[in-house]
Amino acid sequence: METIQSYKCPCCGDALTFLGEKLHCESCGNDFALEDMQHLNEAEGKANSASKYDWEHYEPRSYEDNSEIDLANYNCPSCGAEITGDDTLGSTVCPYCGQSTIVKGQFEGTLRPDYIIPFKIDKKAALAYFEQDAKKAPFLPDAFKNKKKIEEMAGVYVPFWMFDCDCNASISYDAQRITRWSDSNYDYSKTDYYTLFRSGRVGFTNIPVDGSKKADDAYMEAVEPYNYEDAVEFSGVYLAGYLADKYDVSAQESIDRANERVTNSTISLFSSTTAGYDIVMPKNSSVNFSNGKIRYSLLPVWMLNIKYMDKMYSFAINGQTGKVVGEYPIDNGKKWSYFAKTAAIIYGAAAAIAWFLLH
Repeated sequence: METIQSYKCPCCGDALTFLGEKLHCESCGNDFALEDMQHLNEAEGKANSASKYDWEHYEPRSYEDNSEIDLANYNCPSCGAEITGDDTLGSTVCPYCGQSTIVKGQFEGTLRPDYIIPFKIDKKAALAYFEQDAKKAPFLPDAFKNKKKIEEMAGVYVPFWMFDCDCNASISYDAQRITRWSDSNYDYSKTDYYTLFRSGRVGFTNIPVDGSKKADDAYMEAVEPYNYEDAVEFSGVYLAGYLADKYDVSAQESIDRANERVTNSTISLFSSTTAGYDIVMPKNSSVNFSNGKIRYSLLPVWMLNIKYMDKMYSFAINGQTGKVVGEYPIDNGKKWSYFAKTAAIIYGAAAAIAWFLLH
């Protein structure tokens, strides 16, 4: 026996009955063409289907010593960070906690990245970017501008997992278009309701996911974007003068975040095609990945930690673009002094206006 296909009214949700050449809703009185309802059901079925993710299994490669540069392992006794760096680096402050001098040890090997984006901004330029950004911070304490602390900024290659994939997506939306008009007696408003469907294929390359537990994910994502055209095959020579963190979040552990970033980017991209409506709300979405590839990379970040009033303030600066990310402290004395001066000026101006009006 064939399965009987039933349809629900897209306006009120009640069951539709076939009447003449149309599907009719007894509840709200709307009529719909059978062909339109078939297309609607098909689109809703795609948008309601489960998302599928297909990522390849990443096989890590061991680092091979090609005598490119003498490396050493560095350990922070405070936060436990394990970092690789140039053997010639002197005493330095941990880029993650900023509280201890990291201890140099014998190089024990690490996993070899697939590629690296070399530092394009040296320390002098990174300091200039930070100082310029700090000028925009309101009521910045003078003690926070300590040159000695600022110059403890360290260049770190942060580990990232890079994800590429092809994406097929189907997304449905509830939308509204509101029309308003008036006459001499009343204001009117009419709301038209729509169901929108978007489907298509989009490719993603170099979706980054932070591979370090010690690096703040919010900071590492905020410091993006990078220009991946500057990426080159990894060579140890790029580590000269810098530190390189070892990943402690595996590729497999990063997949959930990659799925979230790709899905959110796809929904955002499709939403940009729904212009012309006053309100658009995503309803259902199905996002399927294929040809998923994973690579291991090192991206350049200047890191700075400054302690002020028993709180550590951390900053990250994109080592390629100079973009600064971080939270600045506020000097409450400066803030209240500013407001007091502003209030005095306003009060004085008001008093002058009042005197002028009375005389």
